[in-house]
Amino acid sequence: MKHAKIKLSTKPYLLGTMLLTVLPGISAAETPKVDDKANGSQAAVLPEMTVTADSDKAARQTATEKYKLPAVTESVTREKLEDTVNVLNTEDAIKYLPNILVRKRYIGDKEMPVSMRTSGTGSSARSLIYADGILLSSLLGNNNGMTGSPRWNMVSPSEIERVDVMYGPFSAAYGGNSIGGVIDITTRMPEKFEAGGGVQSAWQEYDVYGHTDIYDSQQYTANLGSRHGDFSWRFDVSHLDAHSQPISFTYLPTSSGAGGVPVTGAVGDVDRTGSQRIFAIGEGNIRHTVQDNFKWKLAYDITPTLKASYTLGLWQNDESGGFNSYLRNANTGTPVNSGLINMNGRNYNLGSTFAENDYQQMHWSHGMALKSNTGGIFDWELTGSVINYGQDEQRAPTVAPNLAAAGGAGTITSLNDTGWHTVDAKGIWRPDSAWGPHHVSFGFHHDLYELNNQQYATSNWKYGGRGLLSTNSQGKTETNAIWIQDAWTFDPDWTLTLGGRLENWNAFDGTNTGSNGRTINQSNRSDLRFSPKASLAWKPTDSWKFTSSIAQAYRFPTVTELFQGTNISVSGTSNIVNPNPTLKPEEALSSELSAQYFLSEGSLRLSLFHEKVYDAIYSQTTFSPTANSTLSYAQNIDQISTYGWEFSGEHSNVVIDGLDLSGNVTWANSRIDKNAALPASVGKYQPRVPEWRASATATYHVTKDFTSSISGRYSSQQYGQIDNSDVNPDTYTGTGSAFFVVDTRAKYQLTKQLTLSAGIDNITNEKYWIFHVFPQRTYIAELKFNY
Repeated sequence: MKHAKIKLSTKPYLLGTMLLTVLPGISAAETPKVDDKANGSQAAVLPEMTVTADSDKAARQTATEKYKLPAVTESVTREKLEDTVNVLNTEDAIKYLPNILVRKRYIGDKEMPVSMRTSGTGSSARSLIYADGILLSSLLGNNNGMTGSPRWNMVSPSEIERVDVMYGPFSAAYGGNSIGGVIDITTRMPEKFEAGGGVQSAWQEYDVYGHTDIYDSQQYTANLGSRHGDFSWRFDVSHLDAHSQPISFTYLPTSSGAGGVPVTGAVGDVDRTGSQRIFAIGEGNIRHTVQDNFKWKLAYDITPTLKASYTLGLWQNDESGGFNSYLRNANTGTPVNSGLINMNGRNYNLGSTFAENDYQQMHWSHGMALKSNTGGIFDWELTGSVINYGQDEQRAPTVAPNLAAAGGAGTITSLNDTGWHTVDAKGIWRPDSAWGPHHVSFGFHHDLYELNNQQYATSNWKYGGRGLLSTNSQGKTETNAIWIQDAWTFDPDWTLTLGGRLENWNAFDGTNTGSNGRTINQSNRSDLRFSPKASLAWKPTDSWKFTSSIAQAYRFPTVTELFQGTNISVSGTSNIVNPNPTLKPEEALSSELSAQYFLSEGSLRLSLFHEKVYDAIYSQTTFSPTANSTLSYAQNIDQISTYGWEFSGEHSNVVIDGLDLSGNVTWANSRIDKNAALPASVGKYQPRVPEWRASATATYHVTKDFTSSISGRYSSQQYGQIDNSDVNPDTYTGTGSAFFVVDTRAKYQLTKQLTLSAGIDNITNEKYWIFHVFPQRTYIAELKFNY
């Protein structure tokens, strides 16, 4: 085992060495880009263009460009996605960008939080994800479950124009949830009539505990759009029918009773702490997912420089989870999934250990925007978004499988009418002065998150109505903020950016009701915090740029951290997930020093970063002698420190025309400095933040119609528990096997309208776990039509 880990740890060095040696070496002999203005070329007369041309250019700017945001930004375009990434779902678009991991367990997964530089996938509220101004991040929670995972499914992959990732909380335009960064998705609108469609198929191999299978998925997409004078529209629809590998595994419960049916088939293993022998007896949550996504987008040019737009999205999900028992009757060989069993002389009561579940979900999204894009002295925009869980119910049995099959008793867990809305008003003023031009941006932000979470008993888990209320958790959080930021180019080579954000946060209407009928009305909360930002950029030549940034940010508790309470029974032991209405906000002090070198056909970047988070919010587990139960609830960790470096580079036409290279490598040391609630965690690694992450892509444009690529992704071992007690990563609930995954893709343009693509994700069939086992070798084929 030690030898294997040493081999794995060399992989980020190999990826980094390839980038450091090949890219600069190739570029050193190149002639730097000649300044077009100095040559008097056409680019030199751009400032003399008409207002209409300037407005067109301004309309195409990203948020970073328009508002002169100081954060380091990495991007991927639609063209690069088509050439290099097997995009089955929208979240696939960012998987090769620096220091990013999306916890995607299967095709159609609805719980896919993002891990960035200084935050793990269990800290979903430390990143912001937008699509055309609509907030996809679910700041209802700070977890990797339904309440904390982004609504990626509100965007169809076929409509993506580009994705920009801004690292760190260095811009006053975004709240403290940008501690990790901001992901900004821009989608396409047609300039003329267009129509398209596609068919994707995937087949995934699976082999765990000696049980093998192949799981298939299909997706069908279509889009239609046009422009008629000042009015444009687009409609996207997709249908996904996907089957997943098992997401959970079942182990023998606590011994109970005597006698029982002799069984065989259990598979020996070691738990995540490496200290206890366990026996896997079956697989659970084998998902069958049927999703439909509809998106309507309308836009109207009120004037050449003022555009109004409206987006309506509908996502439907019909999903079921099955199980597979490994156990067989020792006498008859028939499957066993309930009742008393006897294995190796030990007796167990399976009870409802094996269980199915079913989800019915329908979520709506609305986005509205009014934007001015003159590119002149002043521009402004007004945006708003609403996401509503119109229907969101999970059904599960509480009886043994033989009774559940006949529609036995169970529970209904509802998130109906949960959701959020946001409003943003922004302006940018571009005055000239004797001391250099300014870009003064400012704005107002409002958001409100509402949680409605109930669990009911039901006499028939498949079709029954709501019975006795088991738990009820409700509450709201609201933030109102104003911000201002000035990017002042006081010298042609120097730009100073100063900004600040004042946020007023409130939590209210929090209530918790238990199965005993007792209701607790939680106290209202209010807080006011100011976050200063500063950045200094120096560009001594056209080829070099150096940036130093520092920022403070506050991440306020989410509504589920404050108010959600749930009763969970695990292997006969009551596990009570409690709300914590007294949580303090997280306070982050972040800094970064970056150097960028611009090549004729690419760029290189090296960043040094450091972050301290005070009162970091994590779910911690303790045993309560009073309740005689394990209690899990969000608590404040006194201090976490992270520092490291990140290298990123890309270059086109390396050595030979048509060969493009890109990649990145990151080293981060993230440790818990102080934690009065659990002293054993001090000095340990922050959960789900590995020391090493790296990725690299090589793309070869063989001809104008044929492109092939190969990509690699690496992560060193990480931990899921704050005391790092999960030292055995290669088992269910073990978090953080080191992994090196290789993906490949080929695309051929059959005709002007038809494109055929094929690829393999995890071509080496790497088996790795991040709590769950992740997808093994997956074959993908795709046929697209565009008119």
